[in-house]
Amino acid sequence: MNLGLWMRGMRPRTLPASIAPVLVGAASAWSVLSGGGQHCVSTDDGVWMDMEMGKGPCAMPWYAYGDALPRFAGMTLLCMGVALFLQIAVNFANDYSDGVRGTDESRGVHESVSGKPQRLTASGLVAPGRVLAAAGVAAALACVCGLAVAVLSRQYWFVGVGLLCLAAGWWYTGGRHPYGYAGLGEASVFVFFGLVATLGTQLAVVQAFDGFGMPGAWRIDVSSPFDVSAWSGGWYWRGAAGLDWFGFLAAVCVGLDAVALLMVNNLRDIDDDRVHGKRTLAVRLGERGARAALVACEAAQWLTSAFLYLWLCLASADWVSYAATGHIGRMDWAALPLLLAAAAPGLAMAVRVPSRVARGRFGAALKTAGLQALWFAVAFAALSFMTAAAPDPSISGVV
Repeated sequence: MNLGLWMRGMRPRTLPASIAPVLVGAASAWSVLSGGGQHCVSTDDGVWMDMEMGKGPCAMPWYAYGDALPRFAGMTLLCMGVALFLQIAVNFANDYSDGVRGTDESRGVHESVSGKPQRLTASGLVAPGRVLAAAGVAAALACVCGLAVAVLSRQYWFVGVGLLCLAAGWWYTGGRHPYGYAGLGEASVFVFFGLVATLGTQLAVVQAFDGFGMPGAWRIDVSSPFDVSAWSGGWYWRGAAGLDWFGFLAAVCVGLDAVALLMVNNLRDIDDDRVHGKRTLAVRLGERGARAALVACEAAQWLTSAFLYLWLCLASADWVSYAATGHIGRMDWAALPLLLAAAAPGLAMAVRVPSRVARGRFGAALKTAGLQALWFAVAFAALSFMTAAAPDPSISGVV
């Protein structure tokens, strides 16, 4: 047992792609739950009157009740477990499949010699069966966390989504006709590590509070995702079921970050993949076309994230105004330093990734792409929490 070898087999440079969507999804869930008290309902008319005057249980933030924060943190950690263990399982499964196919034959030596990360199966240091078993163990742990998420959120259809994710992870490079060998890897990571992981976290966390009792109030009411009679389509996009348009755009950013990570990886391996018949998107587009696609991906990610930052910073300006003066006023200028602090590092990394790829520094490019994914998640989460903390003049009595 070589612990360092197994740790490298987990491909730690790719793990930010599984951490980022959970952070972003949890931040989006916090924003939905804090959205003007729309999820606090009661059968007592007095509660509604108190809410309008800034009093009573519905005027209090949802996180002020009982075990609300532990519940929020617990669901977030379970979702994190699903994403991390699933990513590790996919990495081990890819190591096994590419190793037994011979695609990784140049990965048998240490990275310091070949310039590419050493693989467990291709190196011959670990038996293929043990690598496959490690993938199975990680997948089982992901399933345990996923079942807990389904039970606690009472969204049992998550089980089907989890099985689909497991199948997508295996058939990426496994089976007789792996879709990763047909150039569909980038589309897959965008869907599963972007949309599914981010929106799944947001939905699971919010749904965990449906029926969550509060003293003096009936419940925090969250519509079922499939209860079309309860809310209009517009309410869905405002968070009635736990999802909103803002979380969807954030999920797009996370997906583009995951695509950038995979594109850098495939550009590094383009020559080996071409020889072994692995027709990734980079192989199909050619090196010049793949590098152009990477630039387009980075540009789309940064422009979308800048829009989200701007929206959040303008909302956070009210929080800055209230903290500085005790009143809510027009302090949009306060959004400028927040916007620069969030967007400038992201722009620098978005430029640095394709620049390092052009110079053949793929290891550094992968590291930067991973940091870019984490930076977006942290900046988005921080601004989301600031925005949720901003006083709402409609229920706080602040003018």
